[in-house]
Amino acid sequence: MRNRLTNLRQLATLINEQVDFIENLAEQQGVNYPTIDTIFNECNESEKFTTQAEVFDASLIAISAASQLIATLKLPVPALYERATGYHISSALRIASEVCAVELLRDAGPKGMHVKDIAAATETNATMLGRCLRILATHYVFKEVEPNVFANNRLSSMMDTGKDSKFLVKLAKMANPSPLQGVSTVRGEKYINTNSVVALLDISTDYIYKATSYIPDVFLSNTKSRSAFQTSINYDGSLWDFFEEHPHHLQRFQISMEAWTRMNPANLQSSLKGFDWSTLPTGATVVDVGGGNGSVSFDIAKRAPHINIVVQDRVQTIKDVTIPTWQADPEKNELLKSKRVSLEGHSFFDDQPSHLVGKVDVYFMRYILHDWSAAESAKILKRIHAAASKSTKLLIIDQVVPYACPTQAHKHLFEGSNLPQAPYPLLANLGEANSPTYRLDIAMEALFNGQERTLGEFQELTEGTGWRIEKIFQTKGSNISQILCTKV
Repeated sequence: MRNRLTNLRQLATLINEQVDFIENLAEQQGVNYPTIDTIFNECNESEKFTTQAEVFDASLIAISAASQLIATLKLPVPALYERATGYHISSALRIASEVCAVELLRDAGPKGMHVKDIAAATETNATMLGRCLRILATHYVFKEVEPNVFANNRLSSMMDTGKDSKFLVKLAKMANPSPLQGVSTVRGEKYINTNSVVALLDISTDYIYKATSYIPDVFLSNTKSRSAFQTSINYDGSLWDFFEEHPHHLQRFQISMEAWTRMNPANLQSSLKGFDWSTLPTGATVVDVGGGNGSVSFDIAKRAPHINIVVQDRVQTIKDVTIPTWQADPEKNELLKSKRVSLEGHSFFDDQPSHLVGKVDVYFMRYILHDWSAAESAKILKRIHAAASKSTKLLIIDQVVPYACPTQAHKHLFEGSNLPQAPYPLLANLGEANSPTYRLDIAMEALFNGQERTLGEFQELTEGTGWRIEKIFQTKGSNISQILCTKV
């Protein structure tokens, strides 16, 4: 009997060891780890404790072991059924967001609010709303304090926009329907000056959710002439074309990108840790390819005041997003006036502007290649290669997807590519503890026919476009890496 339980005991031991470590550290620092019933407050010492690197690392091991223990103990059919019907959680989350449930419950306090009162405020169906909140509470989002009476908890309170509930309810009713079938109404004002989490959840439960349901159809048709997103709303343009036609959707999308730093505390520094910008010569030129609102360039400019930065993106994005963002911020606007930073409308599928050819020290791109297929990504890298001098560096900042099995294939091939091994008997990639990486991978497929890539896939892509991987800067606890390449 003991031998048959060995695997269960190993997993349980891993959980106990990590919990002991976390609780001992918490005791030393005089804090308690937050419970599921506490309201999230990032200024709280307990919440700050959860983001400490050693605490976060220990929690990943515990989560991985707990998830694997659950998968081992649960019968296969209910385990598979849960995975097949995860879309019900997405639907319920979107409804909760649309009816401003979090903000209404914030006003109600710990005693909560009856579902009939929530529904009355938003003129929605109380029975259906109650069922949605209950399935969420069953998955630890919200708390049912009495029959049909709900309150916020740690998870649901993370969705709080911080805005007045009456304003949000009014805003929801003002939204103008789109003429396109399947396109939801969005008001960008909902997401401005928020923690960005609700923006990420809303795009995930809106068009990413809808598009994902069409991935099997696109896959089985054996053609990628249209993405799952295009198929889902019967639209011929790209997602970027869609955003230009629907600026509120673009606004929500741009804000949602900031939430990835909250997904993992190590992600916050992953774009800046690694390559030493201070080593560039005075007056060096750095091009931020597809730089969006230029937030990373701003951080780099502060760290390396001796270099010049060009932020490139689509003309519409530069006009509607980047320029207003930089002109509205005194510190950023001063960088524009001093010409240390310039904003340039440019498509990375076109030749680089002539004034930059042969004169750029570093081209860098953050979260760009995952938006595109291998063929389209190759076009982007070839355009940069054609404009680069022999000494130009290419810095790719993106997720490197770990394999789910042990591998030695690239362990010593590139400097910095060594990854810490997961303790036995956990999956090599820590399983569900690391699931956001793989979920984002499928989301990229749904939206763009894009993908997150393994190190082997990055090697194939760079070598096929005239670049050689020189070094990898990996931030501990994050799959986001900096891949430094030289021109072949």
